[in-house]
Amino acid sequence: MSRYCLPFSAISRRDVPLAGGKGANLGDMVQVGLPVPPGFVVSSAAYRNMFASSGLDEKVCDCLEAVDREDNLALMKVETEIRSLFEKQVMDSELSAEILEHYHALGGNVPVAVRSSATAEDLAGASFAGQQNTYLNVYGDDELIHTVVNCWSSLYTCQAIYYRYHNGFKDGDVSMAVVVQRMVSADKAGVIFTVDPVSRNPYQMVIEGVYGLGEGIVSGTITPDHFKVDRETLDICFKYIAPKALMFAKDCGCGCIEVPVPDELKNKPVLSESELEQLVGMANRVETHFGSPQDIEWGAENGKFYLLQSRPITTL
Repeated sequence: MSRYCLPFSAISRRDVPLAGGKGANLGDMVQVGLPVPPGFVVSSAAYRNMFASSGLDEKVCDCLEAVDREDNLALMKVETEIRSLFEKQVMDSELSAEILEHYHALGGNVPVAVRSSATAEDLAGASFAGQQNTYLNVYGDDELIHTVVNCWSSLYTCQAIYYRYHNGFKDGDVSMAVVVQRMVSADKAGVIFTVDPVSRNPYQMVIEGVYGLGEGIVSGTITPDHFKVDRETLDICFKYIAPKALMFAKDCGCGCIEVPVPDELKNKPVLSESELEQLVGMANRVETHFGSPQDIEWGAENGKFYLLQSRPITTL
């Protein structure tokens, strides 16, 4: 019986303290049959056990005690100090064996996306999006274990430390689960806002897309195609087709790299009308299920759409 790892099928939105916001929402989507790539969560209990038993809790507290959280340089320095402490930790053999057992159940030495899932993340009143790290195209036993530790330590990025301080969260009140999810080798990817976050028009969805992996949108390095679609009539109310020079693809090792967009795709819309309709249909299901406007990440592999995560839109 697993002590620290849970498949998505065993998780629901009620499990945020255990699976973090990202993991809990993915489990909830799996429960209702939405197209989510298979995966599992290394629960926050694993993080808390490591944090306390290794003495890291006291060391991290000492690092944070005197830092001026309004001083960006000081925050960058303390991030480096804390994350180096995590790097020196050797994962408990029982936990590493359990993680690898679940990893091998996904199909052996397969590429996975490893995503931080903080226990105060993706809540209706606050979004911690972008505060912790995600690692794409991770494969191999040693690399996966190393990346899980990196996700744990990303709870102490300077952005995350400041965000918690600014929003009234105590550092000790937040812990970290880790999502391990089969990597979608996306030939196109993007985001959906089920309500236009700028105009706040509840009848229009905003859909953005790029060729390749979604890292280009998430990092802000690539300008995506931008569509506004009526969620009921499916009419395209607005579209902007961006010029395309670069896209992200899986590296031959771990991680991802920028590569040129093929010439035949440089001026071609990422999404056809029928694909936009498919995405609107899935997004309507997700919003109905969660009962609030959602910010959704999607990827398409060989013509099939997958939902990679969903969180409430907190800016409306």
